[in-house]
Order: sequence, then structure tokens, then C-alpha cells
Amino acid sequence: MFEQYTYEALLEEMLNDTGDEFDISETSPLYASYAKTAAMAANAYRSLDRVLELVFVATSEGDYLKMKTAEMDIVAESATPAVRSGTFNVPPPIDSRFSAEELYFTVIQSDPVLLECETAGVIGNTLPAGTVLLPLETIDGLQTAVLGEVLVLGQDEEDPDALKLRYEERITDPAASGNNAHYRQWALEVSGVGAVKVFANWNGADTVKVVIVDEDYQPPSAVLVQQAQQYIDPVAGMGEGQAPASSFVTVESATSISINVTSTLVLTTATTLETVKETFAASLKEYMKTLTFREGVEPIIRLRQLGALLLNINGVVDYAGLMINGLEDNLILQEVEAPIVGTVDFVV
Repeated sequence: MFEQYTYEALLEEMLNDTGDEFDISETSPLYASYAKTAAMAANAYRSLDRVLELVFVATSEGDYLKMKTAEMDIVAESATPAVRSGTFNVPPPIDSRFSAEELYFTVIQSDPVLLECETAGVIGNTLPAGTVLLPLETIDGLQTAVLGEVLVLGQDEEDPDALKLRYEERITDPAASGNNAHYRQWALEVSGVGAVKVFANWNGADTVKVVIVDEDYQPPSAVLVQQAQQYIDPVAGMGEGQAPASSFVTVESATSISINVTSTLVLTTATTLETVKETFAASLKEYMKTLTFREGVEPIIRLRQLGALLLNINGVVDYAGLMINGLEDNLILQEVEAPIVGTVDFVV
């Protein structure tokens, strides 16, 4: 907007506005004063351009973006720790600490055992189940301490693009007075929830079903479902959570459906069948994320798209007999289904 106010343009304007009776040669004091003023003014105009960028969400960044979205009560999500199950021969005391590789875990519940990673972020999800835990202090009778499955995914600090998307969704689909958008908003405020579907009056008047998937767009753990239930409506219809009184809310997990893929492949010597299987499984998982609980997206796993995933893998020349769950056809997901990668059975 202020790009025309360059140092050269400002200096020329000041020189042109100066009367002939004044010395404005490049060695004159007046010229030196003009040059300094033009430089400072040009810098100020550049700063004004930057200010304009920062006051609009689409072009803002950093703390300015967070302050702007906060005006609509959209607060940037901080990193959150993973919560894991554990296997112990004796119940460990609450707040007892264990190490595994370079991470530390704290017991937040002893029966059944729940451990919270002390380092927030996705790093707490990475250790495989079965990793041995080492106690940092003596626990009487302890012989077995093993890390279990991820129950609540740890997540990194929200990236700017995701924050902007949430802001846009709030503007285009405002939450108010317990409408469907409001229930989606409340569910997504629970750390670990990735996407939501809301069903009003599903079991009679004033009943609401909230179906969720986790941050990985997979069916969530029972722990995460319970956390969402407690946040939205801990005592049915009493208005003690986010939901208004007389609204009876049921939070449920999405239904898991395994996606099994078979095909005959033609490969070059640049790859192996096992490598292709691993690469395809990872690509399939990412593709299915784009279909799961997405507004305005048809929940159809398309055969041609899986073919495209195959041909994008280095060393895959061709394929034949591609099937999804035993059928050479697209697979239509039901309303509350969340697909997971099942078996990948390729032959050459």
C-alpha cells in the first residue's frame, strides 16, 4: 500500500519542492538533511506496510496472530503431553516417576495405570509399547514396569496455518446458544480431539450425540472419550459442563473400519515388495485422514486414488487386480466410521 514511498521518491519530492534560492547540491547541508529525512520516512512507510500485514489474520504471524485470533476467543493451543497406559506388577504410587530412553513419565493414575509424559508434544507418542520403564526412586515390590499404548496423543504447539483455519471456521460457522457449531467447538477444545460430528435429537428431544476422532483421525481411546464427556456434559442435562442445562449429551468414539488392500504389482529392481508395502501403508493413512470427518468432503475411499498412491511409489511400474476389502470398487464410509489401515497384501 505504501510501496510508492521509496527513499528515492521522497527525496526527489523534497528537492522539487525547494525554492531556487536554496542550495540543494549533493554536498549542501540541506541535501544531507533531506537525505536523512527521506531515509527515515521510507523506513517508516515500510513499517506501516508491515503493520497492515499483522492486523489481518490471513497475513499475520507470531504473537500478533495469537492476539488477533484471541479477539474471537480462538486461543492458540499449547503443546500437550501424551498419556500412556502401563503394565506394572504392583500399583505404582501417584506422582512416581519413570524414565524410558531420554523421556520421563509421571504416574497420574495407579489403577489402571496412566502415565503422562513430562515432555509435551508428539515426542511422547513415539516410544513403542513394551518399552521398559526405569523407576527414579525405589518402589517396594516393583519388578515389572512397561510402557503401554498411547491413550491420549501428545501434540505440538498449534501451527499458524491450523490456528488460521480455526479462526476462519469460527467466522464462517459461528457457535451460539448450543447450536451444532457450539458442540463442535467444545469437543475440539479438549486436547487430543482431532475432528467431530454432531447429531442433534438423535435419541429424542434435547439429546445430542458428539462423535469424535483423535488428532491422528483414528478412533480415540476410552480415556479421551471420557475427558470430552466430562468437559461437555459431565452430569447429563444438568448444565455442569459446557453444554446448557437440559441438553443430554453423549460423547462416543468413531467406529473403526479396517481398510484391507490387495493387488498384483510390477516392480523394478529399484525397490522391494516390503518397501512398497510400508510406503503404501503410510500414504494410505495420510489419504484417509483427508476423508475422515471432514466438512464438505465425500467420505469415499476411491480405487483410482489408491492406484495413484501406488504409482507414486518409486519402483512401481504397474498394478492389476487392485481391491479394497475384497472388492474392485470404491468404499463408501458410513457417517461415524473412521478408517484405519488394515492389511496390505501385495504380490508380484
